[in-house]
Amino acid sequence: MSITPQRIIRAAGNRAELAFRFFLCRFFRIDRWHQCPLAAKDYAVAVIQYLNAQPAARRKRVVDIGCGLGDILLNLDYEERLGLDRDEAVLRGAEVFRRTHAKGKARFARSEFPRDALHGTFDAVIMVGWTHAIAPEILQGGIRSLVADNLRTGGVLITDTVSGEGYPHRHSPATLFEGLEGRVESLGTFVNTRRVFSFTKSPAGAGCGRR
Repeated sequence: MSITPQRIIRAAGNRAELAFRFFLCRFFRIDRWHQCPLAAKDYAVAVIQYLNAQPAARRKRVVDIGCGLGDILLNLDYEERLGLDRDEAVLRGAEVFRRTHAKGKARFARSEFPRDALHGTFDAVIMVGWTHAIAPEILQGGIRSLVADNLRTGGVLITDTVSGEGYPHRHSPATLFEGLEGRVESLGTFVNTRRVFSFTKSPAGAGCGRR
């Protein structure tokens, strides 16, 4: 493998990003999991690519529930971006990350799923990276409420499941979206047997399909 200026710049950038995240997490006392850069989260990159490929008319409002430092949210090409997380320290870190990385406008707020209701409707709702910690019946109920009250017709809800060892819950997409009118698609299988799915909301009475 040849050493090129591009490879040197990329390697230096990766080290700089790792160092930045390390000190950010230390300063705000954020869980070490957030030190992992976006480039190492293949599932997050897939979500970004999928949502940014939506038609412009479907890229108005997006909310990322459990947004962390905003790795997904801050790379989305949407007019209005809202990041929600239950950890105040993480939200402070996300705002620093947004400013230092020149990631444009976004709003962050504290919210705990499913206790705190979401206000307004969105073209995209993101719930990835943490759903394995929520009991199936609670997660399913929360998804149903979001689809009914906060997801626009034609909008997408993205969530994930895991089947690897060490995770509290291993959800079935067939159960999570059971009875909902819309289309379920797989975005792929990633590290730790993580599978990411999108649910596109159909008009009432259109039925539910799967791809």
